Amino acid sequence: MSLSRELAKRVVALDPARFDPEAVKWARNAIADMIGCTLLGAPTETAEASLMPGIYGPGPCLLLGRKERLGMLDAAFVNGTAGHALDYDDTSKSLSGHPTVIIIPGLLALAEATGASGKDLTDAYIIGVEAATRFARGVNFQHYEKGWHPTATLGIFGAAVAASVLLKSDEAQIASAISISASLASGIKANFGTSTKPLHAGIAARNGLFAALMAARGVNGSPVALEHPQGFLEVFNGAGNYDADRMLVNWAEPLDLLAPGISIKKYPCVYSVHGAIDAAIQLHDGPVADSTAVADVLVRMHPRRLLPHVRNPATSALNAKFSLPYSVSRGLVNGAVLLEHFEDAALNDPEVTRVMGLIRMEPHDDDANDYGAEVVVTLRDGTLLRQSVAAPLGRGPETPLPQEMLEAKFADCARRTLTDDGAATIFALLMRLDALPRATDLTDAIEAATR
Repeated sequence: MSLSRELAKRVVALDPARFDPEAVKWARNAIADMIGCTLLGAPTETAEASLMPGIYGPGPCLLLGRKERLGMLDAAFVNGTAGHALDYDDTSKSLSGHPTVIIIPGLLALAEATGASGKDLTDAYIIGVEAATRFARGVNFQHYEKGWHPTATLGIFGAAVAASVLLKSDEAQIASAISISASLASGIKANFGTSTKPLHAGIAARNGLFAALMAARGVNGSPVALEHPQGFLEVFNGAGNYDADRMLVNWAEPLDLLAPGISIKKYPCVYSVHGAIDAAIQLHDGPVADSTAVADVLVRMHPRRLLPHVRNPATSALNAKFSLPYSVSRGLVNGAVLLEHFEDAALNDPEVTRVMGLIRMEPHDDDANDYGAEVVVTLRDGTLLRQSVAAPLGRGPETPLPQEMLEAKFADCARRTLTDDGAATIFALLMRLDALPRATDLTDAIEAATR
């Protein structure tokens, strides 16, 4: 049996009635976080540019944070782009990327168009995350380190599977959706720090839905589109750099949503630097309250976190989101890393610029500590101060973001486009998403609350 068919076989074998209630809770939180990030990203220049007046036609699917409604594919693209526009959405260790912003835009649009329930949407999301992350286990971390952006190149498979589940596609159709996705996957890390990166999310969300819709209409893909000598695995990873067997074992034992789980961001910047930010803020809140006393800063992290774009100092509000020197400097100077710190005017802070120039980076080789960090500060008087963080706050079930912090983040994101009362109402609806008779109950409420 082909690899696409083997993956599809595992998809149809998953029984939502047996899902751990804790996984459903994580699904609600992740979806709520992604909706908040999309409401925040809706007014950004990148999201505005993705609208392209005159290109799209009207439809039943809401653009979150706006009053417009478009067709399914167009809404998936625009909402996916908006959801990733500020790089504040959740991440997955297995995927090495952002799963929810790829899966939910297409699912939500499809649910609106078909009248699906909140439970149908939630169950399909959980299965989509499982599919994307199990697929990723067979190709990462080589896939990530080669330069592909897994949010797009691997997330698309989760989006296609999730949409296929909501469409009630059979095993053969799901296999075709997976094979079709192999021809639609793309996204390179060289475009990190530019407005193209959010487009990766929008395109993958759209293309995953498109693959599912085409497969449901009888379009087929090669049964060996993944394992063929000129198929996805050989072309994207190369011989010897993947293990297809790892894609197939231990589905839902436990669900990837629970282990290693979804990580919800506390800071609006690349997740790789969150451990170092936590350590920097702890130093600021303790012995380094006055950053002007700082003479040298050394940050130690896993080499996977210290990629070239992460090492660069900030030169624009956009690439500041991917700059470890900038984010750690903010932590040391301000004791916080906030949305307003990634606006153009914030880059002119002279003390942040001074501290950013002091930061050195050094890798460690402990694979068990790939998201932890150590920040070592030397003061002008020679005092040496160290702070280590094993895992950043929000790192899945290990160090979950407290529920009140999740709600506060949602309110902070939503206030850009929703009324205050409306934001509270929407968050409450999201916390019982799986009980809503129709997914449109949520989008109708969002539209009503939009300023």
